Amino acid sequence: MSNPQSFFSKLESRIAEIDSHLCVGLDPHIKELFPNGGGGSKSEEERCDAAYNFCKRIIDATGKSKIKYSHLIIWRGKYKDPIIAHFSIPFTAPYAAAYKPNAAFFEALGPNLGVATLRRVVATIPDSIPTLLDVKRGDIGSTAEAYAEACYDNPIGVNADGVTLSPLMGWDSIAPFISGKYSDKGAFVLCKTSNPGSNDLLALSLSQGQALFEKIAGLAQIWSDKAITDSKMDISAEPPRLGLVVGATDPDALSKARKACGPNMWILAPGVGAQGGDLDAACRAGLNSAGTGMLIPVSRGISRAADPGAMAKKLKDGINAARRSVIEYNEATMQSSHTCADAEQVIAPYQKEFLEFSLDQGVLKFGSFILKSGRTSPYFFNAGLFASGAALFKLGKAYAASIMSSKEL
Repeated sequence: MSNPQSFFSKLESRIAEIDSHLCVGLDPHIKELFPNGGGGSKSEEERCDAAYNFCKRIIDATGKSKIKYSHLIIWRGKYKDPIIAHFSIPFTAPYAAAYKPNAAFFEALGPNLGVATLRRVVATIPDSIPTLLDVKRGDIGSTAEAYAEACYDNPIGVNADGVTLSPLMGWDSIAPFISGKYSDKGAFVLCKTSNPGSNDLLALSLSQGQALFEKIAGLAQIWSDKAITDSKMDISAEPPRLGLVVGATDPDALSKARKACGPNMWILAPGVGAQGGDLDAACRAGLNSAGTGMLIPVSRGISRAADPGAMAKKLKDGINAARRSVIEYNEATMQSSHTCADAEQVIAPYQKEFLEFSLDQGVLKFGSFILKSGRTSPYFFNAGLFASGAALFKLGKAYAASIMSSKEL
């Protein structure tokens, strides 16, 4: 019997299949379920119905369900099910690399049916799309094992593919979620989150000179390798078992986290949209050299759209445009590096002098520049800055030397 596909293998397969790095969040906040107010006066059954329909409106209705949930719908005979009215709305499944239901909003629906509603929602997600349960658990021993069972087991638990975790209690709090009988599961650990308060702890400097979040990123790589080797698997043939949660609102932290964890670890980067994160800046900082390795979660931007499917497609296309820009820049930089390496061997003294002068005067700059043609260039040369007599003299001298060195003379 073959081993089940691991969470990150499933994620990578899904991304390759639909060319999307969009993670669709499912956050049935009571204020969104009842925008006109009155949610607090509704019965638990009514709140759960509204939450299920809210999520159902976002998820594609097609695809094989993970579990049969007829035994869960213990209240359906008493209330009319309005979900048929939503079937004409374009769904997000064609554009979703993963779905991320937030457990807190379901638990808040009520003690009797809240978690059952979460399971109903997870059951509607097609098997080919990973489900990342946003729970941010963090405990040890039998408590952590119980949390893992609640998240993963079927039919007792939620039947998720992966979870979010807090790593501050160390490997003991991570192991139950990605090893042993759950070695095929995966987790994203909180590294440098998108909220301003994350700086209170996660940005603290350690004695080694690195920030706490950089230490977490490095440990995540070590823990991931340990989970794989403890499961008697080949590290070189397996994707990581852990990823990082790093806010898109902090490109500098994204860049440092990527450097600390290496190119193969996935980063979940919340904060694009409602929290003001810059998608292009986040992708430049967090993507690996192949232009992948990041998952961009969006919740309210999709759920509040008149057409969730159209919004999901727009977001997917925007993410891919940012990825292409990064890939093109990396390719251009690599080509430029090769060209410079070749030129360094044959560059003439007058050429070296002119280039150094141009850099000193700010005429020649390296970076990422959008030209008038729309093409991205790794350098920019502004000859208009040769405005002084001394600068024009240098320019003329270099030009004369270029003419005199020409083999055509």
